Amino acid sequence: MKRAVSVFLTLLLLIPLFIPAAAVRANDNITYNVLEIVSHASQLSSSPLKKELGSTSNISVTTMTMKRFVALRDELDGKYDAIVISQGDYNPAKLGMTTSKNRSASHNTTNSLNDLTDLKARQIKQFYIDKGLPVFLHENSVKNYSTSKLYSYSQSNDWKSKQNVMFFTTNTNIKNYFATNGTKRPHLVLTTFPSSTQTYKKGDTLSFAYQIVNDTQFQNKLLTVNLYIDSDFNDKYTSEEIVASKQVQGATGTISYTLPAGYSGPRYWKIEIVDETSALKDYEKGFVKFQDVPATIKVLQIRKGNDASSLLNTKNMNPSFLTRANEYSISIDVTTLTDFQKSKIYEPNYSHEVINGKYDMIIFGFADCYNGCSPVTSLSSNVVQSVKNFIQSGQSVMFTHDVMFGANNVWVNEFGSIVGQIQPQTDLGNGAPNPSTSTKQVNSGLMTNYPFALGDNITIATTHNQYYTLDLEDENVITWYNIDGSPRDVYDSWNHYYTYSKGNVTYSGTGHVGTTSAFPEEEQKLFVNTMYRAFFGSNHAPQLTVITPQENETIPSNQPIELSYKVEDLDLVDRTFSTKVWVNDQEVYAQNDVPNGTTIIQSLPHNMPNGGTARMKIEATDARGAKVTKEFQVVIEKVSANMEVNRTISKTLAPVDESITMQYTITPKPLSLLTNTLLKVTNIAFEEKLPAGVEVVSLPSGFTKQGTVTEGYTIKGTLPDISFVKSGTTYIAEPQTFAIQVKPTTKGTFSLSQAKLTYKDINTQLVNLSFNTLSFVSDYKITDVTLPSTIFVNRGVPKNARLLLNVLPQEATIASVEWSENSNGQIISIDKNGVITAVKEGTAQVTAKVKDMFGNVKTTTMTVIVRIPVDSITINDFTVHVGETISIPITVSPADAKKAVSYSLGNSLYAEINGANGTITGLKEGVTTLTVQAFNKNDELLEKTVTVTVQAIPVTAVVVSPTVANINIGETTTLTATVAPNNATYQAVEWRSSNPNIASVDANGRVTGLSTGQVTITAQAHNGVVGTAIVHVGSPLTGISLPSTLIVQKGKTINVLPYIAPIPANATTKIVSRSFTIENSYYAVVDGNGEVTAKRLGETPLTVKLTDENGKTWTASTVIRVVEHATGPTKGGNKDGWLY
Repeated sequence: MKRAVSVFLTLLLLIPLFIPAAAVRANDNITYNVLEIVSHASQLSSSPLKKELGSTSNISVTTMTMKRFVALRDELDGKYDAIVISQGDYNPAKLGMTTSKNRSASHNTTNSLNDLTDLKARQIKQFYIDKGLPVFLHENSVKNYSTSKLYSYSQSNDWKSKQNVMFFTTNTNIKNYFATNGTKRPHLVLTTFPSSTQTYKKGDTLSFAYQIVNDTQFQNKLLTVNLYIDSDFNDKYTSEEIVASKQVQGATGTISYTLPAGYSGPRYWKIEIVDETSALKDYEKGFVKFQDVPATIKVLQIRKGNDASSLLNTKNMNPSFLTRANEYSISIDVTTLTDFQKSKIYEPNYSHEVINGKYDMIIFGFADCYNGCSPVTSLSSNVVQSVKNFIQSGQSVMFTHDVMFGANNVWVNEFGSIVGQIQPQTDLGNGAPNPSTSTKQVNSGLMTNYPFALGDNITIATTHNQYYTLDLEDENVITWYNIDGSPRDVYDSWNHYYTYSKGNVTYSGTGHVGTTSAFPEEEQKLFVNTMYRAFFGSNHAPQLTVITPQENETIPSNQPIELSYKVEDLDLVDRTFSTKVWVNDQEVYAQNDVPNGTTIIQSLPHNMPNGGTARMKIEATDARGAKVTKEFQVVIEKVSANMEVNRTISKTLAPVDESITMQYTITPKPLSLLTNTLLKVTNIAFEEKLPAGVEVVSLPSGFTKQGTVTEGYTIKGTLPDISFVKSGTTYIAEPQTFAIQVKPTTKGTFSLSQAKLTYKDINTQLVNLSFNTLSFVSDYKITDVTLPSTIFVNRGVPKNARLLLNVLPQEATIASVEWSENSNGQIISIDKNGVITAVKEGTAQVTAKVKDMFGNVKTTTMTVIVRIPVDSITINDFTVHVGETISIPITVSPADAKKAVSYSLGNSLYAEINGANGTITGLKEGVTTLTVQAFNKNDELLEKTVTVTVQAIPVTAVVVSPTVANINIGETTTLTATVAPNNATYQAVEWRSSNPNIASVDANGRVTGLSTGQVTITAQAHNGVVGTAIVHVGSPLTGISLPSTLIVQKGKTINVLPYIAPIPANATTKIVSRSFTIENSYYAVVDGNGEVTAKRLGETPLTVKLTDENGKTWTASTVIRVVEHATGPTKGGNKDGWLY
């Protein structure tokens, strides 16, 4: 029998914080869990299968009757390794209408209704036969009744033709079967899990450690561990309730979940291990105690009349049962069926017209012949519709004893199918032939465990069977207790039901003596559990919190009503709500599809200039119709001051750290006075205390702030005096305005209600005025949303994509997520909660559109592959360059199964994978691994790991431009280097000069001339490839000079050129032309090459004219002195032996 983690609360204190389960080694023999179904309760103590197995220790058998099996609602999928329908008498005979003569005897249904339901037959096929788990059927027993469903299903091809459906006549030989075949299911053991005695709170983490007992059997298969939380308290676990999921790595592992806000009470969890390829699974379940928002449960009991069945009567309900500190509080109002049917005009408190939004649950009961029997108490169509609307909105209704009595009356016709009662009408309870005060528990769950742990048998007030058959084909029908005794088949929930539920509707057989006898304590506790479960299992109206204004708050008549309120729905399935506001019975605001958790901020006109009382009404309704209403009033006070103040805000929804502007206006009123004196308002001072978390961005000139953003700033400032001037018969003054800019530094709702103005009025009286309250909400904008590039989904194993969605920043509020897929339901389907279900093999794209509170939409997509079996994978080590994207060099057989391959990198620092396209992109030089996985037709994992080397794209050439450059000393020029190819990984080059004394070069290729000469500038890439340029460094010519005198011997010739000196001496400017002129050719002559020939003694000026490469002309002059060698010392002009 499956190990039960959940225990009755009466034993909770015996369990430590973390419960160590018995350690089980991976190679230990597992215990096989087998469900045995028998036809009669007499077989339970000594079942055929248990007789066959004897002392076999590794097979645990759970034996139950067919009637109990079809009434149980625990999860069959993942609970057993095999199902055996043993030898027995599976008579399908149904009970028909009884009479007073046979009614009492007909209570003994032992030999009837021992048949399968279609519901259970489908589950056996879906969860066992189709998944390859063995089903053993006693051949003769299943064939005894050809009209039975057991016969029909067992002889169908869907069952009979399957190899894992085995028929036997004597023994099942199940022991040999397991010895030979083992089990295909993974077997789970929790080694640690949260204690059900500890109280957990919002933000606490639930942690689980698990072990796969038969891990070696699944080493080449993909296993997933899922953690569920039963968020709607319906004792079922659906895919959208998966709160954490991860792939199993090895024989042991952990999984955890952080608890969000919610109502106080138990949180039921389930840990599941599932084989992704076969959808076979195992699970464990349990619960923890959670404390956050105490549940306030409002119940309306509708009695048949003014009888003694009121739950306010302490004989019927111990008041202490109705409340538990920090957990729940149940308040009960009591009315009569007559008053309930009245219009709210005549019955404003308990009319059927006011139940939605006022009560969480209504109870019709408790009385014998509640519906009047004969004649039946009629219900108007309006009342019927109100009750149906209440039920359809997801809120809870409890019907009780004798509500469904008779035929063709309003109760049976309108509510019969809603409460799950169907034909045949048996009338077993007519006349109360077999009364009873004892019960037998059928299913266990929140109804039987909390707030009170109820036993397997509880004592109830005397009651009897009801009149119709319970619809056990409806999986939403959960029987909690059957009536026992006299001599009933206690496992027969078709006929002997006492308390059951169908969704948010509950039915109780109590009330037969509701007007004459008290309810036993155990039954009272069951009522409390019923009301508690009804609240948690139903749709709750949203919670509405008014932030501003407060009840009876005074508002100046010149200011609007600054309304702010927050609507939260703790039902996780309710994403949006609609809301309306009325002022004095006039609708002033309405909005639909508002995201859950939104704070509504509105400035509402009241149109009451002379003051008075304004009646406020706010209504919020969730998507299923449950609504909450808040009504209050505020006082509008007529303004008598000579000035009015008002302010506005630029936006009521602002991103964190973005500015908001508040505009303040002071408006003087016109004054009708008979005076000639100067009218002036003086000493005007402003002060405002800001809430914490609001930073001041800018203030008017002269204003100051004190404090910190953590504790809240106080702003103070003075304003100019206001002078009134006469205009006609009145005195008027211009309004004053100023602005203050602030910004929120954190997410939240901010109310600014402490802004005031003080001044000395024209009559010198000191006046205080308050500015209207302003409110705003700050939140984070969503900057990015991502999903994995590729996931795999297998048929029979839905995936919750919501768990894969990553939103940044994580603090941002998600207003909505819209899921879609592009296969039109042909390959996969996806519901509004993001749960993906595989339909057939193929590939589809899932898109998530995420909207934040500002209306910004971010979109992300992922590829979803419903896998195709892979025969083989071929892949070798390969290389990819940095910045390069290539197809992963893999060969998959068959080729169309390539999309069924998954990729994972050892280190994403060096490369990234696009699984949808089958490509890899190099990010950084280095080495990483790539693991490739797929499954073959035998559901075995194929895996290859290769080495991926990420290399740089090398530089093959560097071209420097220009290749030649000329600069002067002190000048600069910038060279550029172009790397080839243009996608080379490293584009940077290193510059250097062949002679830094002539020219230097910096890291950006900027060359500076330092001295004349020629250098080679080199640009070198990281791998040594170079490019060069020649740079000539020159010195510009600024002038020329000649000696003052050149002495030439008569008859001789000299060249002037060597005597021309450039200025500066290192000038490098080229001379392109020369000309020479001599003043008096009598003494000497000069040719075009600068050759001077001396003719006669004497002197004559010579001028040289040069033109440089830049077109500039330079001149210099000298004197040519012609001399002759003296032959005698006495000759004239003789000096040192020369004649002049």
